[in-house]
Amino acid sequence: METPESPELPDASQAPIEVPTKRMPPPLPGDRGVAAEVRSLERHVCPECGGKGEWDPGKKELVCPYCGTHFPRVGPPPLVGSIIEHDLDQTLADLGDKASEVDTATRRVQCTNCHAVLVRSADTVAQHCDFCGSPELLDYTDIHSPIKPESLLPAVVSKETAYHSLKKFLGERWFAPNDLKRRNLVDRINRVYLPYWTFDASAECPWTAESGTYYWVTVTDRDANGRTVTRQERRVKWRPASGHVSTWFDDVVVSGSRGLDIGLLIKLEPFPTKDLVPYETRYVSGWQVEHYQVPLMDAARNGFGTMEAMLREMCGHEVPGDTYRNLNISPEFSDKTFKHILVPIWLLAYQYRGKTWQGAVNAVTGATYARFPLSPWKIAFVTLLVILVIVIIAVMANSR
Repeated sequence: METPESPELPDASQAPIEVPTKRMPPPLPGDRGVAAEVRSLERHVCPECGGKGEWDPGKKELVCPYCGTHFPRVGPPPLVGSIIEHDLDQTLADLGDKASEVDTATRRVQCTNCHAVLVRSADTVAQHCDFCGSPELLDYTDIHSPIKPESLLPAVVSKETAYHSLKKFLGERWFAPNDLKRRNLVDRINRVYLPYWTFDASAECPWTAESGTYYWVTVTDRDANGRTVTRQERRVKWRPASGHVSTWFDDVVVSGSRGLDIGLLIKLEPFPTKDLVPYETRYVSGWQVEHYQVPLMDAARNGFGTMEAMLREMCGHEVPGDTYRNLNISPEFSDKTFKHILVPIWLLAYQYRGKTWQGAVNAVTGATYARFPLSPWKIAFVTLLVILVIVIIAVMANSR
């Protein structure tokens, strides 16, 4: 653990420590313009009634919301190997200024079921028709965006499971009001696909630091009564150290959304990116799909900032001795690639005493988190209990 303590100077008589290079496994972890008129694509039509099918995570197939018919994919499956890791540096160079932009143009969309024309902002790609409720759908080929997703995680957690998961989560919060746990409060559940970026890279990271070794000395002092007393004092002997860490990073994820509380979203991670499948519209049919609002350039800065933080921690573990200080790393990245993916979540909102609270469920892993009110009575009880314990400890200390 790095520490700033000890005024001791480096011991010049000691030779620097050179740690051999260590190979480590990966750490665990738009075009702008006028509004375009786009017609929703004729996809996933129910064979019985002609309605638009919606992807049902529980049944893992398309289900017609009108007649309840279950039916498989409409159209041919995607090509094998269509999930591609793109060269990051080359893509940034090709995009130029667009690498720091997102598509902000609104567009008109015509529902294929009732033929109503709706206005959609660029941050939402697919959702239900406001007039007839049909899951009107825009394929990403219709969106004027510099980068389109090529893979996604199919949702497997059903709406009912998400609801009960939230209830269980709230029921286990001790500081939540008791009546919150008993009441049926969820009044809105939305299904959303969120945009994410993933980044891969190989890393070579030389490091330097000062390695500290603890030793103890006997110190003579006087107490409050003027008596001579001795005590053991810990000190640190510092020596220069250096080394090299070699590793690679696989699927470091960065959210492309700005619409969801990042603190809430982090609680749902990680997403199992090893289970990605090629992008198909059947998986997003009936779901809202958010267009990325964090451009590739910004996402790359965040992703490689995360890698540097991981490297700093890895290098810190390699410094010999009991402690270290002045750790400096000089990472160099190569083979940098990225993907743009979509991940599904359930967004849940509930009312409690006139205020709306938000929760979310990872629709792949089932991880759940929600904001919740705190019981003032329970907080007061714990506060009084802590004060009581402090008073008891102080009384016992004074009685010795």
